[in-house]
Amino acid sequence: MIVGLHKYLIYGAKEEMDRFFSLAQRAGFLEFIGIWQKKALEIPPHVKRVLSAIRILRAWEGGKAGIEMSIPTNPFHFAEKVVETNGSLERLLEEERVLRAEIARLAPFGDFSMQDVKYIELEGKRSIQFFCMKSSHAEEAQIPPELIYLGTEYDLAYYVSIGKEPMQIPKMIEVQIERPVGVLRERLSDVKKQIALHEAQLRASAESSALLQEGLVEGLNAHDLQSAKHDAVFPMREALFAIEAWVPETRVTSLHGLLSNLSVECEEIAIEPGDRMPTCMENKGGGKVGEDLVQVYDIPAPADKDPSMWVLVFFAIFFAMIIADAGYGLLFLLLGLIVKWKKPRLAGAGKRFLKLIFILGASTTLWGAMTASFFGMEIGANSPYRKISLLHYLATKKAAYLMEVKNDVYQEYVKNYPAVASATDGHDFLVKAAKEQEGQIKYVALNNFYDNVLMEFAILMGIIHLSFSLARYLSRNWSHLGWIIFMVGGYLYFPVASLDATSMVEFMGWIAKPYAYAIGQQLLYGGFGLAVLAAFIKRGIGAGLMEVLNVIQVFSDVLSYLRLYALGLAGMIVAQTFNGLGEKFGIFAGAIIILIGHAVNINLSIMSGVIHGLRLNFLEWYHYCFEGGGKLFNPLRLRKSKH
Repeated sequence: MIVGLHKYLIYGAKEEMDRFFSLAQRAGFLEFIGIWQKKALEIPPHVKRVLSAIRILRAWEGGKAGIEMSIPTNPFHFAEKVVETNGSLERLLEEERVLRAEIARLAPFGDFSMQDVKYIELEGKRSIQFFCMKSSHAEEAQIPPELIYLGTEYDLAYYVSIGKEPMQIPKMIEVQIERPVGVLRERLSDVKKQIALHEAQLRASAESSALLQEGLVEGLNAHDLQSAKHDAVFPMREALFAIEAWVPETRVTSLHGLLSNLSVECEEIAIEPGDRMPTCMENKGGGKVGEDLVQVYDIPAPADKDPSMWVLVFFAIFFAMIIADAGYGLLFLLLGLIVKWKKPRLAGAGKRFLKLIFILGASTTLWGAMTASFFGMEIGANSPYRKISLLHYLATKKAAYLMEVKNDVYQEYVKNYPAVASATDGHDFLVKAAKEQEGQIKYVALNNFYDNVLMEFAILMGIIHLSFSLARYLSRNWSHLGWIIFMVGGYLYFPVASLDATSMVEFMGWIAKPYAYAIGQQLLYGGFGLAVLAAFIKRGIGAGLMEVLNVIQVFSDVLSYLRLYALGLAGMIVAQTFNGLGEKFGIFAGAIIILIGHAVNINLSIMSGVIHGLRLNFLEWYHYCFEGGGKLFNPLRLRKSKH
């Protein structure tokens, strides 16, 4: 839930300031506001160094160090050592790169001693030079007799000259050699050894990264405390300190208790129009998981109602409808159990994410069972698993309804599949409306009815979801009631008026088709009129005229939920396609194809489930009941290390 905040002025004797802020940090429910705008304190360099060291060591976790080394007990000294080692490693890696390039450049000249070259130049009174030029130019150029050809590599011809005087030769580049190949190779060997040593040191350091985590928490806690003190002001010649703070309404009593043993007082003060009040969200259990999802998109405004549980519940439903496979749901549950077994001490965000995995796994398994879907396998029409599914139950109810009314749809099925005429019940109808195709029986009516029910269910889910959104802020916007009535009327009216289709409320026997048409028409136009009239009354003529345009918005928002049907159907088709391919390639190759295919399908389905499951909450649902743009309540508190 979102908790209201009060603004307090806290003041007291300066000698009590340190004690007060330390107690406030331990209590963790006061977000301090500087009375005067001051420049924020920067994070101290030693804390930044710890953060850098943690980032460095993450790349070296999991490997075997191969050496033993002493780790400083002081986390800040340890961080300095890690950063220095990494900096030295980076310099060595750059030197290795340069050495390799230099060796490649000088290799055609061979290995020799620079001392011998200088001796020959001095005693023989000769000048020894090294040249190279493009091999295409070498074929045409007049090569002086002083030049000795050494060879060609990488489209370059290499030469050495021994002359009385230094020469400059057209189209040739003189190669300066400070260290010959042999010296470079010796240095490269030393550099490789030093690189291996530095890497081993970093791997060994990574085994003690928990010390850095503790140091980071310690440093950040000290910085937060100092920053809070920095925002205080000192009136009356610095005899007193004063600071303002946001306090949750549920913690006002705790504030007075905190100050009871201090020479510090507090007074509630008015919230100024220019104050940006933070949003304080207090949730537990599933609500906290939903809060994490809410923060993916935006922070609610203080005046918003907390959408955390709404988002969690409907995200789980939408995710399940998009994955639409009980087998995949069981895999998610298995993944959650493995993580729980491997990481039994998960806390905080990690524990909540694990809980989310279990919620999504359970909802996906349940929806997959309700739609008779299991790893995309073709389940027999008479299978008990199919018969107990909700989807099959609704399809049989629709078939029984057609058998009763014997409308045009029924006559069409009888014409194409004569055996339907002798069907005794809805299930028998679905089984007899079949044909053989490529050696397999295709249950046409069953597949069509399944698709129709799933599509209608997606639309119905959209109407329900949006109705909850509109109802949440009904007291602020009276026109929302009209749009709820409008959507219900559209659901009843359009299947009869535009599609001549049989909707769920009709074949389930809740409302007869003529009544659905009549009632739906009245609700459709009545809801639209009520929405416009309410906007006129509540917000004036201009708002009333603009409310007319919302009919397009409401229509498009409801139709957006068809993605639940489309994505779920796409996942089923992909799974069935890979299963069919696997059957054609034998046991071993087929098993590999099926495993790879399902792995790809699961990844794609998860992406679709997360993206579109959240999208329907953050765009369509938020559109009517979410202001957003808030700033999360961030009290001074003690951070805790994971270790």
